[in-house]
Formats: sequence, structure tokens, C-alpha cells
Amino acid sequence: MIEVDLNVASLPLDWDELFSRKAPVDIEIGSGKGAFLLDLAIRQPDHNYLAVERAPKYHNLTCQRAGRRGVTNVRLLQTTAEDLLNRLVRPETVERLFVLFPDPWPKKRHHKRRFFTPENVATLSSVLVPGGLLYVKSDHPEYSDVIEASLRTCADLEPIDTTEAFQDLPLTGFERKYIVEGRMIRAFALKKRGS
Repeated sequence: MIEVDLNVASLPLDWDELFSRKAPVDIEIGSGKGAFLLDLAIRQPDHNYLAVERAPKYHNLTCQRAGRRGVTNVRLLQTTAEDLLNRLVRPETVERLFVLFPDPWPKKRHHKRRFFTPENVATLSSVLVPGGLLYVKSDHPEYSDVIEASLRTCADLEPIDTTEAFQDLPLTGFERKYIVEGRMIRAFALKKRGS
């Protein structure tokens, strides 16, 4: 079953049970229409992928696309990033986290809805295995500065070369569109300290 039913699944999530196999687990937060996730799952079948999407429309679309493409290493979950990280994922169990083009909530009165805060970055770090990787991209200049400042607050995460980190990864649907539009995209790649 591609779609995770939280009424049935063991909580916090047990990766071996959820995927019916043992493999490194990667999570995409905000999978949108699923282009990045499904491309990556097909390119790297030796990993398990969990994607979380808050919007029902995009969650359902990604479920349909995953079913049509016949991927077996993907599970999809409709919830918030905060619920996923604070309730559903055990500490130090995720190899890679992808947060690509998070909603910048550009209006000042909406800034409190932004995902990137020092607290959320600490939680992202806590679910990564030692040596695990965090990938982030944004096309919004002001929010990119907020993201960078939030990432710097976590002593457990050290920046790594972004060109090398992203070189074998597919593009998101947003990214393809933004490249055509000539938008500047900022990328951040970080590694959790430890062996």
C-alpha cells in the first residue's frame, strides 16, 4: 500500500514494517505533485522513500502517479511536517531529508507559518542518523536568508558542498519552472555530525 493510514500504522513509524524491507529511509517534506520523489525513487531503488504533503489535492495526485509508475519503495502520508517530525519519526532513523521550495509565506502577518525556525531545524537534525544529510532549496530571496540563519543555529549540522550534494538528484517541478523563468535558486546541503 503506497498511502500510509495512520489509524493502522504502528506509531512512531517502524520503517521495516512500513516498507516490508530493510533499506535506508529518505523523507521529502512537501512533496507537491511528486515529480522529485518519484524520479528519485526510480533512480535509487535501494532506498525507501516517505513523502509528506499537507494539501489533499497534491497528496492524492502523487498517490495516483506513484501507483501508475509501479514504484514499490515509496510511501505517502498526508499530514504536516511538524506532525511527522514530532510524533511519527523516531530519532536518528532517517538517512536523507529533502525540504525543497517550502512555502515562503511572503506576507509579514503569515511569517509565523514558515517551517524554517531554529526549533524545526533542531528537530530535523534529531531524526537524521549521524552522517545523515539535509537538502534544502528556495527561490525566495528573503526566506532563503531566514532558512540560512535557522540552519546556522544547529551545531549538529555542518554545511557541505551544494554542487556535489545535488549533482545526482532530479529537479522538482517548481525548479524546472523557476529555471525557465530565470529565478535565482539558493541551495543548502548539510551533514549531521557524527560517524
